Amino acid sequence: MVNTQVGGASMVSSATRNEGVISLAHLRDKKAPGTELTLSISPDIWEIKKHLTVSDVRNNQTRLMLPKDDVVAHILDYLTDEERLMIEDANNRGLRIRVYDSNTESLHQLTLKKWHSSGSYVFISNWNEQFVIRRNLEAGDLIGLFWNTYASRLHFRLLSHYNH
Repeated sequence: MVNTQVGGASMVSSATRNEGVISLAHLRDKKAPGTELTLSISPDIWEIKKHLTVSDVRNNQTRLMLPKDDVVAHILDYLTDEERLMIEDANNRGLRIRVYDSNTESLHQLTLKKWHSSGSYVFISNWNEQFVIRRNLEAGDLIGLFWNTYASRLHFRLLSHYNH
């Protein structure tokens, strides 16, 4: 066990040939304004990115259309066969998916369905109310999505707001 000083804080580390552990528990109760720890394996976790179109935010078209290849690679691969069937079968109404808005830290539900006429995937039911209106989304805004395998939900983020 090694006790070291880092920026005025004492860190205790335990390391063996096969194991390296650093405990930050002593920092739990410290109040340091303006500090935040962010860990990421990938520098950009937003696997699906889309600039919203006029039809994505129009009031009379209550849906978000997503690129087919992105949905297959970054959403469908994490679902069960039964869940995929609910999305892709033309006779089903789609699959309700929990969507976490990471900007506002709020949880919502949207229905993911495949439109067979175009082969596209769309989020329907509540897209306008829960995202477009609530977040004041506009055509040109850049959004990001990724599937959180641990929480079994999709994460949403407004990455940039379009400046007219």
